[in-house]
Amino acid sequence: MSSRALVLSVFVVWSILCWYRYVCGIKQQCGDRPSQAQQAISFEPDLLAKNDSDTYNSGSTVTPAGQQPATSTAPVPAAPEVATEPDMNKVNVEELADHARIHFPYNSTRKEEDAAIDSYLTRLASQLVADGGKVTLTGHTDNVGDSKTNYAFALRRAKNIRDILIAKGVAKSQIICKSYGETKPLATNDNPQGRYKNRRVEVRVGQ
Repeated sequence: MSSRALVLSVFVVWSILCWYRYVCGIKQQCGDRPSQAQQAISFEPDLLAKNDSDTYNSGSTVTPAGQQPATSTAPVPAAPEVATEPDMNKVNVEELADHARIHFPYNSTRKEEDAAIDSYLTRLASQLVADGGKVTLTGHTDNVGDSKTNYAFALRRAKNIRDILIAKGVAKSQIICKSYGETKPLATNDNPQGRYKNRRVEVRVGQ
């Protein structure tokens, strides 16, 4: 075989190998093997459209129509209780852990008829009668008026509570009455609520 024929034969063989590599290796279209286009997975257009409409770009899923959204089982926090101010036109009793405070309207020294106040004083009297202990009643006022008048006014408030306890059976010797007038306020005297809190008789058992 001449060299020219040999070169031609090599070229033909090389061309066939290149074609085979391109068609079978790269295009993968040899024989009955389906192409990549034929191997593509089929899908339903309606399903794809539905999935697109049900999902945001952020990845959060929207509840499909006809279904109720899932409800949270976390308990709803209770609304905070709103503290109500007492009626400043009435006597009010405030029972604390170690003593009680009886607040008075402006320019008042007597215990007006009130079921809550009467109930407290009745319980207090029963306790004092039963154990024979002592109780200290300390009167206070707001800063309206002069100090001497306020001192006398606060003492009168304490003595009026004493008289009610005596009427309920408590011995006079068991009751001590004191006054601080305007000198020991609980709250500011710059508004009516503060002045109401300052007009009081403090009740301390055993002191």
